[in-house]
Amino acid sequence: MTAATSTPAASTRPAAPPGPRVQLDPTMAGTGAVDGGWWPRSRDPEAELPGLIAGLETSVGPITRLALNVTAWDGAPRRVAMDGRRVRVGWFRQMDPDTIGVTRAGQTRLVLLVVPPQAPPAAAGVAMAMAADAATSAGPADILAAAGIGEDPAPISP
Repeated sequence: MTAATSTPAASTRPAAPPGPRVQLDPTMAGTGAVDGGWWPRSRDPEAELPGLIAGLETSVGPITRLALNVTAWDGAPRRVAMDGRRVRVGWFRQMDPDTIGVTRAGQTRLVLLVVPPQAPPAAAGVAMAMAADAATSAGPADILAAAGIGEDPAPISP
């Protein structure tokens, strides 16, 4: 009798966890350069932004507007459909490409560090933890560098 060997079928592989990979400053003190970190899975705003909005709204309330750097993403939709409404998206050339601005219903604003999608998981975790630490006063580029994450190797040209 011979032992049968089998390999796991592709369908039995665990899928990527649902929802956005976001970590916020639990105190929401607003004392650091950023209020948390977000690690998108791609640079496709139409694929990434709805999940980010939905995830943030469970923590911080309704989101009314997003602001991003136009050269850091693969597209530039002006609005994102969300549960029967549309969230406005502003695109700016002078905005830090390593951040996203989030405006809440009360017109208060959060700034999140954007960890590059290709970042190694361990480094991304370090960057997001630093970004969510109210005691961290480092800016986005310094946080990414401290986590061992270099510049995006393929930035989108303007």
